[in-house]
Amino acid sequence: MKVKILFLSLVFLLSGCNKSSPPEPVSRTDFALGTFVSARVHGENAESALDEVFARLFEIEQLASAKNPDSELFYVNQNAYEREVTVSEELFYLLETGLFYSSLTDGAFDITLGSIVELWGIGTENVAVPDAEELAEALENSGFRYLVLNENELSVRFWKEGLRIDLGALAKGYAADEMKRILLENGVTNAILDLGGDIITISDNDGKGWRIGIADPRNLGEICAIVRVSDKAVVTSGDYERFFVQDGVDYHHIFDSATGFPADSGIISVTVIAESAMLADALSTAFFVMGVERAIEFARTMPEIGYILIDRDMNIYNSENIEIEIIR
Repeated sequence: MKVKILFLSLVFLLSGCNKSSPPEPVSRTDFALGTFVSARVHGENAESALDEVFARLFEIEQLASAKNPDSELFYVNQNAYEREVTVSEELFYLLETGLFYSSLTDGAFDITLGSIVELWGIGTENVAVPDAEELAEALENSGFRYLVLNENELSVRFWKEGLRIDLGALAKGYAADEMKRILLENGVTNAILDLGGDIITISDNDGKGWRIGIADPRNLGEICAIVRVSDKAVVTSGDYERFFVQDGVDYHHIFDSATGFPADSGIISVTVIAESAMLADALSTAFFVMGVERAIEFARTMPEIGYILIDRDMNIYNSENIEIEIIR
């Protein structure tokens, strides 16, 4: 948690504020979707807009939490193998989008790894390297191809009994996009949001762009690059965000769907810049799993996104379509 708070303060320090905006922006921080969520908003309707934004945030958490027994997703996970489960339009949209990204990245991003996530228990009191036999079973029962969606009926069905959906990153990106939508609808023209590493910017900061610091994954509290963006989402996934140590080995929270273990692609941090935080969240996970060469090759098919990849030797690779300053 200390990492998240430190990164947030760094982002606000670098971003500054728009000189044409009111001198006193409205700020708010709360805890949702497993992370601290902070917003700094300029404008006459800032206070009421933030009320609506955070209410919406908790609605999405109630919808898409894999851990909350009262959530709609939890009900789907418990029942969709036995029968088709009809879901709300909003949850169907999230599942359909998640399935699309899972297929697009050939499983490098996969929303059906819920059983594997639960087995490792990272972030819980039961965190540990799983028993090999249990992990093999969870891996056998995972895979986006076993998730069946019926658009006409808005229904969900699992083809594997142990399949479980985890919308963690996707739901956070969706929430970020929804927060931005609500602020814009309320007339907010200058804001910066942080959802535990998902940074959302509104405006071009008086023509200067927002200067977002990219955390040094091996020297927490320091930055290794600064990227300048306007009206974009900047999403970072790293092996330093959530992890545990067992028998002298670090195990992080980004899993490889091919092995069931934390991804070991040589990448230790990925930042994706895109219009949509939901897209950036999916791709930051996928690129982390893919590794440098495959991620760069994949990114060439999506020229609308930007990326910053950092490998374990602290080599930094970035797309040519972003404005970046490397700090050594």
